[in-house]
Amino acid sequence: MSGNNELALSSEDYDKAFTEVSFLLDMFVETIGVFVGKSTPSLAVAAGRKMAANMPIHMAEATPENALSELIRVFQIQQMEIEGRFDNGQAVLSIHQCPIGSVCKNRDMEIDGQACQMFHYYIAGIMAELTGVPARPKTIETGETCTFNLAFSGVRKPS
Repeated sequence: MSGNNELALSSEDYDKAFTEVSFLLDMFVETIGVFVGKSTPSLAVAAGRKMAANMPIHMAEATPENALSELIRVFQIQQMEIEGRFDNGQAVLSIHQCPIGSVCKNRDMEIDGQACQMFHYYIAGIMAELTGVPARPKTIETGETCTFNLAFSGVRKPS
């Protein structure tokens, strides 16, 4: 038997895997909510900070603008349809066909519910670690495209 089973996977295999991952993410989010409660955002930020330390990113200067550019670059390599820009000192991130949104639809979970919020705080944690400045997410739009802002503490707005 060959060790290259991934080459022989069918679309049905991918659908089954997506269903399983969706189930696991749903259970993970529910379990965290039960055990951590109101500290869930802090846990998601901590996970994002840990991830940032493992991302293939090198910045000459740890600014929010550089961090956003690198985050977008790395996520686009992973085939995520993500865009980002700065508006009035805040990062504005838009994700088209968000993978977390796909899981929410698959599991009949609320869009912009706990799973989405955890993902936004996870991204905030990544950005906080890359910049050395705390970041706080705020959802702007949900649906086919999800848009959220990241406000950075201690960063002056451009004049």
